[in-house]
Amino acid sequence: MVKFLGAVPVLTAVDVPANVSFWVDTLGFEKDFGDRDFAGVRRGDVRLHISRTEHQIVADNTSAWIEVTDPDALHEEWARAVSTDYADTSGPAMTPVGESPAGREFAVRDPAGNCVHFTAGE
Repeated sequence: MVKFLGAVPVLTAVDVPANVSFWVDTLGFEKDFGDRDFAGVRRGDVRLHISRTEHQIVADNTSAWIEVTDPDALHEEWARAVSTDYADTSGPAMTPVGESPAGREFAVRDPAGNCVHFTAGE
C-alpha cells in the first residue's frame, strides 16, 4: 500500500525573491532553492514553494494551513518582527491566536498577499 508522506503548499508572488526574503529573514525559514520564478523554503519538516505570478489577485487569493506544535509560542516569536494589526493591509501582518473550526490557530499574510494559517497539530 502506498503511504502519503506529506504535501508542499505552493504560495504565489509577483516578486518571488522578495517573498523568499520575508520567509527566511523574518520568519526563520531556510532557503532550499530558487530563482526569480520559483523557490522553496523550509523550517523543520515543513516546506513551502513560492511560484511567480504576474497577477496580484492570484497571491491575494492563495492560502495554506500548516500544523505546528505550539501556535501561541510561534506567534509570540514572530510578533517581534511582524505587525499584529491584520486590518492594516499595507504589508505583512498576523491575526491574534484564537480558536477556529480547525483548532487553535493564527494566520500570517506575507508581503505577496498569501494567507498562511498555523494551526495546532500533534
